[in-house]
Amino acid sequence: MAPEHLRLRRDFERERRAGQRILRQREWFRLLLAALGYPCEPANLALEDGAEVPILCADGGAAGAPRLLALGAFDATGEGEDPLSLKPCALQFHGEAPPPEAVLNETWETIVTRRLFAQTHPPRWILILSCNSVLLLERGKWTHNRLLRFDFDDILSLREDATLKATAALLHCESLLPAAESSQESLHDNLDENSHKHAFAVSEDLKHALRECIERIGNEAIRHLREVSKERVYDRPDAALTEQLSLEALRYMYRLLFLFYIEARPNLRYAPLDAEAYREGYGLERLRDLEMVRLTTEESLNGHHLHLSIEQLFRLVREGFHAQADLLSDRPPNQSGEPASAPAAHGFSMRPLDSRLFHPGATPLLNQVKLRNRVLQQVIRLMSLSRPATGKGTRGRARRSGRISYAQLGINQLGAVYEALLAYRGFFAEEDLYEVKPAKQSADAQDALATAYFVPQRDLGQYAEGEKVQDRDENGRLKLRVHKRGTFIYRLAGRDRQKSASYYTPESLARTVVKHALAELVTDATPADAILNITVCEPAMGSAAFLNEAVNQLAEKYLERKQRELNRRIDHADYADELQRARHRIADRNVFGVDLNPVALELAEVSLWLNGIHQDGHVPWFGYQLMCGNSLVGARRQVHLRARLTQRKKADLWFNSAPQRVPWQSADGATPKRPPGTVYHFLLPDDGMANYRDKAAKRLEAADFERIKAWRKAFFQPFQEEEIAELETLSNQVDALWALHAEQLARDRQQTEDALPVWGQPNAAAQGVFSEDARTVGRPYRRGTGALALETGPV
Repeated sequence: MAPEHLRLRRDFERERRAGQRILRQREWFRLLLAALGYPCEPANLALEDGAEVPILCADGGAAGAPRLLALGAFDATGEGEDPLSLKPCALQFHGEAPPPEAVLNETWETIVTRRLFAQTHPPRWILILSCNSVLLLERGKWTHNRLLRFDFDDILSLREDATLKATAALLHCESLLPAAESSQESLHDNLDENSHKHAFAVSEDLKHALRECIERIGNEAIRHLREVSKERVYDRPDAALTEQLSLEALRYMYRLLFLFYIEARPNLRYAPLDAEAYREGYGLERLRDLEMVRLTTEESLNGHHLHLSIEQLFRLVREGFHAQADLLSDRPPNQSGEPASAPAAHGFSMRPLDSRLFHPGATPLLNQVKLRNRVLQQVIRLMSLSRPATGKGTRGRARRSGRISYAQLGINQLGAVYEALLAYRGFFAEEDLYEVKPAKQSADAQDALATAYFVPQRDLGQYAEGEKVQDRDENGRLKLRVHKRGTFIYRLAGRDRQKSASYYTPESLARTVVKHALAELVTDATPADAILNITVCEPAMGSAAFLNEAVNQLAEKYLERKQRELNRRIDHADYADELQRARHRIADRNVFGVDLNPVALELAEVSLWLNGIHQDGHVPWFGYQLMCGNSLVGARRQVHLRARLTQRKKADLWFNSAPQRVPWQSADGATPKRPPGTVYHFLLPDDGMANYRDKAAKRLEAADFERIKAWRKAFFQPFQEEEIAELETLSNQVDALWALHAEQLARDRQQTEDALPVWGQPNAAAQGVFSEDARTVGRPYRRGTGALALETGPV
């Protein structure tokens, strides 16, 4: 087709009359559509509002509604204008009737959005053809300003077989419109599904990699403390040491995972990948290139070049860097571990990330050790390559591992990797331990992420051969899996998963739950600006899967509604950035979370920032929004009536009735006072306290159960007047502290709030005021507030 395209382009450029140019253009459209399997049948398409639009072809669907429309965009200048910005030409219409003026004055982008996709039965696909390009629009993705753009000047001039085949596959009729009787999905649907499967497979590989890396780092840290620092590490309490080592190794690995993720996304413009000084001197990708280099000398095996390089990169993320500064202490080390000579100029800048995850105090034990090259090279290799697939390939050969593409991973996949390991625990093998498994579990099903069981050698005889876990050595022979004495083991043992309640919510489930929750708040009548005032709280947030999903959906709903209200549309080139700005604004101001696990808090901070990062945005601090604590304590703003505390009938006492809720905010914006004659519910006994009912336990400890029964009988007696007066005094003190806290937070918000303009809102000048005292300790004194789950209005 290249010769025909060039000939028609020459004829088009030589022609000066618009009518003849349109004919030349249609000749190219007819040739291209025929090659893609579409009949070219130019006509006027009648719309529901009575207007007409010129089309090249329409593929009929159910009830006459087309599944696909092809449109021709006439570029009068021939200079390669964006087809979406062009307007229909009167000569493109067919028949004697004059074309509608309203349609002639609209761009194709407006016609697609407000007329074609707004029909009662809209097409799913729209092709927009011009002299040198083809745009493929899909109705579901068009809402988010996503499309595929094909530049045929480049495609045909390259003359690459693979490029031509990919173009034909993505645009061909059989790919977009499979025959109804075939019951097949379109190629694009299959590609979407396979993309999700690939991301899931990558996250599964990373779960195995992280678990093994944590074990390697833990064992290397213990070796350094014992052999280099000469510490008697086993004199420390075993549980405390292994818990600290597990936590710090997990933090270390998640720092690396964060850097892999951020460097795979140059569009986020955080890591200065366009600067050679960063790529060659600091970037993790440079170290990733060393993963397959053979280490043969004593210096290369046991040196610390990789360790020092990674530590410098962590510091760069934590403290940031500006091109004007000369940070001699930040120069990357050379192979011998000594600082390299200072470059003449540092050609990049990097914003500091004020995150608990990268704070030096997060890894005090690992800060004392240096990890050898031989260990860190294995860590980087595990994080860089997928696991070899089981089974055989198409030619009977074992399938090899491949390089992991972190660009395919989303925030939710990162959360899945982390939360999969949240219930794992580290411990030391006090003697040689052999791994066993249930007999019904096959050897293939046994993997390092499954629940593990360990027994000493003296007990090994109690297990059948099918219950012993075996591995193959380098010669292919089976041998028992043994963990030598003193080894640090990081595995899921016993009922750790159930006890920690660590289960990751799949992305599809999180999306559905948030969608239906928001449907109660964002109705058809909700204005766009009100969406920016919705606050969201996740009381058990983990790595913030639900919070990130809420941020995404609220940002998309805001932009969609604001465009409709203003009767304007964001340019395609700007939509992705505007969406990131909206996400950043909502994450910075509207989301709150609690989790009992401190590492979850650290990862939630980073994931929320990554989800909304954009080139002009500051790095948010979530110190007042994400809290480490137990959200099941139940200290709610709810009260019981004083009269309930003195009732003589048990059925009328306070613990047999629900407490009354005191609103956080009234219609005038003030905080309502607690009603007189009431007491906060958390100051009173609850019927669930020490209410043990297990019959087996009762038979074993009958005397203790009797004491508990007597204690409960006295504990739930009606209150005396002096006791009630003391409870009311305590409730008054709670009110005073609540008011003081709210006042302080409101003042902090007013003084430190950053202006975060989003599309459709006034572009106020960015500002941020920080406390000098807080700045000296490296953490901005930022605002924060309490929030109730999915409530509207300012808090």
